Amino acid sequence: MSFKENLKNKIRIERLTQRVSQSVGTPSASKKINKQEMRELLALSPFVLEKSRDLELYVRKLDEKEREVLVLDNELPLYGRTSVDDVALRRSPELREMVSIRNIIKILNDSDILVCKGRDALFYVRDRALESLDLRWDKKAIQEMADEGLRAFAQADTDHVVAILELFVEILCYDPVPEEVMVNDYIMYGASYVDSAGGKRFGPVIMYNEKTNVLNLVKYETSVAGPGPMELIPAVALGELDPDEEGVAVFHFLIEAVLTKKSPTIH
Repeated sequence: MSFKENLKNKIRIERLTQRVSQSVGTPSASKKINKQEMRELLALSPFVLEKSRDLELYVRKLDEKEREVLVLDNELPLYGRTSVDDVALRRSPELREMVSIRNIIKILNDSDILVCKGRDALFYVRDRALESLDLRWDKKAIQEMADEGLRAFAQADTDHVVAILELFVEILCYDPVPEEVMVNDYIMYGASYVDSAGGKRFGPVIMYNEKTNVLNLVKYETSVAGPGPMELIPAVALGELDPDEEGVAVFHFLIEAVLTKKSPTIH
């Protein structure tokens, strides 16, 4: 799989995790987990579907005998160093199995194999999905990604431009700009920092208007503490001030910004 596809999967994994996390309730809550998006996340992980009895199980092989088993229900329990049969016994016992004292003890107490549940299990699956991705890049991969964005920009294919910009934003760890400076029809991302005085600063900022296919860059770092400095970004978006770079030059800036970062290594 190419670097671009792996990066797209990383973004998808993180977004699915965020949405599923919002559906996870407390043990006493009646809130139901978002099973469909959890299935999508599991499909991007090393866990493989294996149904047993009335259970929807996802299994990760540890060695020849032992498995990690996630039960897709509202508790989302993850069991380790066990087997599918053992989990099936504990989570969905049959009447004939409950005549054994040993089985009853297992059914009543699963702490010997329980690794975690709920959000902790969700994040564990996310981490296993992410660690399977090769996110190393080189200059050729970044240039190809930028060229794709430039072609989309030239053709005013705004959805494609947004998709490519999101890939660069992911690599650069840019954040969405504060809501108070947003302007209609623009998406905006930038680097955020905390200065020596503890104040939050934001910039450079990438600004793209999906309606007009306008792409701008503000290199100036602004403070989010007061209204004055933060007027810069909407002023550029509204055409009241010139951007530092625009159009094709913004993609060149993104290429250089990425190439100054160190590509991750595989351990």
